Amino acid sequence: MSKNSKPAKGISRGLIYAMIPAGFILLVLILMVSGFWTQETTEEPPTIVQEPPAPLE
Repeated sequence: MSKNSKPAKGISRGLIYAMIPAGFILLVLILMVSGFWTQETTEEPPTIVQEPPAPLE
């Protein structure tokens, strides 16, 4: 490059290369958080207590 060359317009190439992995990490975090908030919760079934039969009189 010569001393009189104009600076590149727009975002520099290095910044774009840094944004690609940062965007991927951000996407993974968003998917993990949304999965955490939408995970299915199952209620435990009620415990059935069987009583012995009443003695016959």
